[in-house]
Amino acid sequence: MTYGLGVDLGTTWTAAAVRRGETVEVLRLGGRRPEIPSVIFLAADGAVVVGEPAVRRGEQQAGRMAREFKRRIGDPVPLLVGGSPYPAHALVARQLEHVLAVAASIEQGPPDLVVLTCPANWGPYKRDLLEQAARLADAPRVVLRSEPEAAAVSYAASEHMADGDVVAVYDLGGGTFDAAVLRRGAGGFELLGAPEGIEQLGGIDFDEAVFDHVTRVLPDDRLAGDDPELVAALTRLRRDCVDAKEALSFDTEVMIPVALPGLHTRVRLTRLEFEAMIAPALHETVRALGRALRSAGVEPERLRAVLLAGGSSRIPLVGALVGTEFGRPVVVDPDPEHSIALGAARLTDAAPPAPPPVAPAPVPAPVPKPTPVPEPTPAPPVSSAPPAPPPLPPAESPPAESPPAESLPAETPAPAEPSRAGAGRRRVRMLVAGVAVVVVAVGVSIAVRLLRTDDGTAAKPPASAGASAPGCGFVEDFTGTTVDAAWERNRADLGITVSGGVADLDAPNGTDIYQTNVTAQMLLRPVTGDFVLEAVMEVSPAVFYQGAGLLLWNSPVSYVRIERAFGETGTIGFEYRDGGPHQWVHGPLPSQKPIKAGATRLVVRMARSGGTITGSWRPADRVEFTQLATVRMKLPETVRVGVSALNRAQFGAKPTPFHARYDRISVTC
Repeated sequence: MTYGLGVDLGTTWTAAAVRRGETVEVLRLGGRRPEIPSVIFLAADGAVVVGEPAVRRGEQQAGRMAREFKRRIGDPVPLLVGGSPYPAHALVARQLEHVLAVAASIEQGPPDLVVLTCPANWGPYKRDLLEQAARLADAPRVVLRSEPEAAAVSYAASEHMADGDVVAVYDLGGGTFDAAVLRRGAGGFELLGAPEGIEQLGGIDFDEAVFDHVTRVLPDDRLAGDDPELVAALTRLRRDCVDAKEALSFDTEVMIPVALPGLHTRVRLTRLEFEAMIAPALHETVRALGRALRSAGVEPERLRAVLLAGGSSRIPLVGALVGTEFGRPVVVDPDPEHSIALGAARLTDAAPPAPPPVAPAPVPAPVPKPTPVPEPTPAPPVSSAPPAPPPLPPAESPPAESPPAESLPAETPAPAEPSRAGAGRRRVRMLVAGVAVVVVAVGVSIAVRLLRTDDGTAAKPPASAGASAPGCGFVEDFTGTTVDAAWERNRADLGITVSGGVADLDAPNGTDIYQTNVTAQMLLRPVTGDFVLEAVMEVSPAVFYQGAGLLLWNSPVSYVRIERAFGETGTIGFEYRDGGPHQWVHGPLPSQKPIKAGATRLVVRMARSGGTITGSWRPADRVEFTQLATVRMKLPETVRVGVSALNRAQFGAKPTPFHARYDRISVTC
């Protein structure tokens, strides 16, 4: 089957998407999430390991692991990996080779066209090196497109844009920042003026700021040494710092656990403190976007919107600064990790690109930081061509397979290792350079009760108890001593005790559904045709991320969930997946139309009419429902519906068993 492949070879993560006709979908590259870390491990036996396995193996042999090599493209000084020098583009080639192998395995053949994305301010030299990497990877026909153009194409796929509409793209990724202005035309998007960029600025630098915040308050003597126990503890601390940074996009403060040999404590970090750390860098990005607008000759008033792309654009301060500075609508992509790849895949059906722009030299980062290499090496003589490394064998590519029903949370690569004052702290960076970070999710209690409607205002289902008629309508009020046989449990270790008209649920820790894991606890039963699923819930989430609510479950890539979640904010979550990437209809981000429930006791409703799913909710003490949104999906006649509850605490919270209780769930047809 013919298809086009879009690839976003990012500094910290690599994502890909495929286009078949008019359908564009994210390509699953990893076993735990669609994107994979941009990490390569060169084993002693010559094997090349890419992505998540490379991160794991690199924890034990950091000198054989390479990461963040995209930042080094064009640098005449090679990276030393496993004792041998490699130019950055040779390592990029192995990352791309892995992506091509996975795509060929899943799609049963190579793509007809590959669109690779690159920063808009890359000149001919760096673009040529990326094309060399594609040739080294034995890629078929390859076209380069800029990352901002791909982001704009992805946005235009979901929003109607007329010819002549102008958008600005603010792309803040893991390692670099791009700003560009584009105009929609009959043949696609046209770059206006010269793009702007900051090549050494991204999420990994913000991770480093959090790590610095923590280590500044710790004694130097606890950070020095090369003891394996200390190295492992610092690795844990780094991943907890990454978790804390991400949590502050949704919460106002976090407690970061510190567990070093002979020292156990916690360090508090508030959102205001974090924003103060990164504000100077973010102001530089806003100024860069202003320069891009002036170069394009476009006043902010002419912009249809400012598109925020890249995973670091989720930080609330980003949208606030951009919106305040330019006074235009700020659009956060609901799937920023994949938006570039999705746009690139759509561009495989577009006309050939224009020649690359001649851009001014990129603006340096506000606080320049040297990029380290795994081991010190003298610079070789500079020649007209990059140094040739020893040949790399083909990358190991796992066979295509369905994701496991239960899996650990995704792994996140560790940040770069810039220098700091203080001998002990410099030693810390030498110890942990290149060591992988694994996001560990642990359980915390959440009080969830799905109760009978006792205010007389809820919709009244047919008067039947216990078992339902096959395929349509039921009321489960748990009048016996066991759960009705019609209910399905998604986990064998999901314990349920029924007594006195109440079902008590003792559930394991779980990973969020949107990560394509099904370890969140679910209690489901089949329903055929149109229906209204309703429950009265009392939910008091304590930390991010916890939530409970209603669920329509067709498969790991086809579901709808409505819940009360997101820690103390109590924001309503309305999310779904229809074969493509996960989508937020309502969520915690400003672009996701957040709805803060306020009440801890509420009635939640999910209604199906053909392929249309509508959500609504109300506080339990009110009569009128507030409609959330309507989504259209491709669903079979019979689906499974019920309840789900997610207990995935992070960021230093103490893990405790999950316990939920409910006494009535109903469906009317």
